[in-house]
Amino acid sequence: MEQIIKDFVKEMFAMSNIPHHEFAAPCSTYEWLDFGLRTKILGISNSQLNPLLNRRFLELPSHTILYCTDIFHFHYIFMRNPDSDHIYCIGPVIYERTGDSFFDELFDSLHIPKELWEAIRSHYSNVKFIPYLGMLDDFTSLCANRIYGKGNYTICHKDEKEFPDWSQIYHNYFRVPDEPFMNIRHIEDRYETENALMKAVSSGNEALAVECANHFFSYRIPQRLSNHLRDDRDLCITLNTILRKSAEHAGVHPIHIDSFSNGNIQQIERLASAEQLLLFRNKMVKGYCRLVAKYNLKDYSLPIQKAITYISTDLTADLSLKSLANQINVNASYLSTLFKKEVGVPLTEYVNHNRIEYSKTLLSDTDLAIKTIAIYSGIPDIQYFTRMFKRITGMTPKAYRTQTCTKGFS
Repeated sequence: MEQIIKDFVKEMFAMSNIPHHEFAAPCSTYEWLDFGLRTKILGISNSQLNPLLNRRFLELPSHTILYCTDIFHFHYIFMRNPDSDHIYCIGPVIYERTGDSFFDELFDSLHIPKELWEAIRSHYSNVKFIPYLGMLDDFTSLCANRIYGKGNYTICHKDEKEFPDWSQIYHNYFRVPDEPFMNIRHIEDRYETENALMKAVSSGNEALAVECANHFFSYRIPQRLSNHLRDDRDLCITLNTILRKSAEHAGVHPIHIDSFSNGNIQQIERLASAEQLLLFRNKMVKGYCRLVAKYNLKDYSLPIQKAITYISTDLTADLSLKSLANQINVNASYLSTLFKKEVGVPLTEYVNHNRIEYSKTLLSDTDLAIKTIAIYSGIPDIQYFTRMFKRITGMTPKAYRTQTCTKGFS
């Protein structure tokens, strides 16, 4: 298979934080297959597992998509590379909520000792949860079309009932872990990912922040409430808090953060499904990155931070040098000199440009009268507004509106 196709497959699943692995059977260890659940927690030896799994994978035909579900409700997809002995494994993932009833049934059916329950619950929190099956099916079909050719493959579904030897060995090899090293490692990884997310948002790096957020949510936190939707909403609210603090750390004034954060909370409470929350959390991450990009004032001194915040908060207010100096409680001459030094333009020019930029948005996005737009932009004198608009943009407000409307329909 061409390298470009292999890279495409890997990158596609990596972007969605879906576990994927390329291997050749026979393999010396399959610990990666379930993140060590069988060997590290249940104490099943490789000598018991490897012959069984090697036999299964050696029998896997080419041009076949094998959907497989094991005794732990882990779902996998296997595809053989037609040009080599390598096999692609997608998974493990789970398609169902792992609440109390799920674990009660699992522990009872496998006769798992109570001493192992906490470790297993924690282990499941690190398995990728996919709330709707269509996403993974679409990804898999796209991969198969690239690897085998469109429609040139068969689809096979198997579960643990078709592999009696697959499940039989688990009933006799349970042990209590001596140390919870694996749980500690997972928690450390989750906190490291959270810190990476905060750093990405604080720097305004939208692409990296979305990638970190997807990675962060691939660590499934154990369910705390019986109401799944309420639990998901609370996790989304927690993410909002993390992102809010990241924006504050970047130097965004709380007045901008508070408005955006409160709006997010209201939207979260209106969302009615896990799928909607999944889409909204990425939108929220991008929103905070754009907030940082627009209002990041960390490199400015405190007086200039305050001045810029006053200006961006209400363009219709008295934003003269004297008024702003009084609000900030500094000398007007000092503020003027400091503003020009740090921002690069005089304060009055900065205010005028912000007012005109806002008026351009209203001209292109609304049907408001130009006189009304002038008032909303903080320049109530329509003639003065028109002169300033033309000086800064090179055209009148009316001509600008006509031009943007023409572009919109071209």
